[in-house]
Amino acid sequence: MPRFEEVVSGIKILHSPFGGLWSGIVLIPGTENVLIDSGANAEVVDDCLVPALRGEGLEPADIHWLLCTHCHGDHIGGHFRLREITSARIAAYRGSLDKLRDPLKYSKLIRSRFPEFSPPPPPVLRGVEPDLVLDEGDRVANRLRLVYTPGHDDDTVCWYDETTKSLISGDSLQGNGTVLQGIGFYQNLPAYRASLGRLGDMDIANLIAGHPYLPVGATAIGREDVRAYLNECSRLVDLYDKLIAEIRYSGEHEPASIARELIQRVNGQQPAFLFLALYTVTEHLKTGNPCATSFK
Repeated sequence: MPRFEEVVSGIKILHSPFGGLWSGIVLIPGTENVLIDSGANAEVVDDCLVPALRGEGLEPADIHWLLCTHCHGDHIGGHFRLREITSARIAAYRGSLDKLRDPLKYSKLIRSRFPEFSPPPPPVLRGVEPDLVLDEGDRVANRLRLVYTPGHDDDTVCWYDETTKSLISGDSLQGNGTVLQGIGFYQNLPAYRASLGRLGDMDIANLIAGHPYLPVGATAIGREDVRAYLNECSRLVDLYDKLIAEIRYSGEHEPASIARELIQRVNGQQPAFLFLALYTVTEHLKTGNPCATSFK
C-alpha cells in the first residue's frame, strides 16, 4: 500500500509513480493540512495519494491547502482531480497562473523548442483556477513561506517551513539530474545560479526535493548536509561549463551532439528524449563560464 514517509518531524513525503521514477507529494499535517504538489495525473491521486492519506487517518476532505512547486505535469497533474474530490484551497505563485489554468498548453510549448527530441505531451493534463494568488514571501498555513527560485523554469518556487527550517525544493535544485534526464535541467542558467546563491544565504536545516537527484539524492538532513547538497549542485553547473568548453574545443558545435557527449562525460544515462538536456546545454552555450560559486 502506498504510504507517506516522515522525512522531518511533521513533514512527510509520498513517492508517487512517474515514468519509472517517482515524484514527491509532500504532506504537512496540522491544524491546516497542506499538500505540496499532486503527482502526475488523476490515477495517481486515486490509486496512490488517497490510500496514502487514509493511512495517515485523513480523507481527501481533510486537506485544507493544495500548493505546488511549479507547473510541470508530474507536479500538478493531480490538481484537477483533487479539485473534484476535496474542498482544499489551491494557492499558487503569481507566475504560475497561466500554466496552472492550462498545463497542457504549456506542456506542448515546452516541447515545441526541440520537437525532434521531445516526447508527446501527456494528454490528461487539465487545468484549475487557483483560489489564492501568492507572491514572494507570502505565507500559507501560518508556517510555509514562498521562496521564488527560478532557473529550472520561470515559475519554480520552494516552500520554506518556518517551524522546522526545512526547504521543500521541488525541482529547483537539479544536481546532475535524475536517471531519466541525463543531466540537470534548467531553462535559465543565470537565474539558476542566482537561485543557488540565494538559497545558500538562507538558514536551511533540512532539504526535501521532488525527485531523487544524482548524486545528491532527495533529502539533506542537517545544515552540513544541506550545504553539501547546494555546493554539489553549484559544482555540477561549473563542471558542465568546463566540459562543454572542452567538447566545443574538440570541434563539436551541434547542440544535440554536445548534449550526448556531456551526458557521457558525467556518467549519465542517455535519455529516451534529449529535450531536457538540450535546454541546459543551449543555456551554457549562451552564457559562457562565470566564476564558480560555493557555500561555506
